Amino acid sequence: MGGSGGDGTRDRDTIERELRLLASVRHAYRERGGALPSVSQMDSLLDELLELGRRARPERVAGNS
Repeated sequence: MGGSGGDGTRDRDTIERELRLLASVRHAYRERGGALPSVSQMDSLLDELLELGRRARPERVAGNS
């Protein structure tokens, strides 16, 4: 399964590709004067990217730099 880890998480490149696709769709709608699709999918993908970043960085223990 492309872009998916064994634990069900997707990789950064896959998420970013989806974000670019959604941005292109919104741009096309805007150019044609149509009603813009909801940004909820984009919000979800951005949340997913944030979560990936949190997992990649270990939490700092108080007192350790």
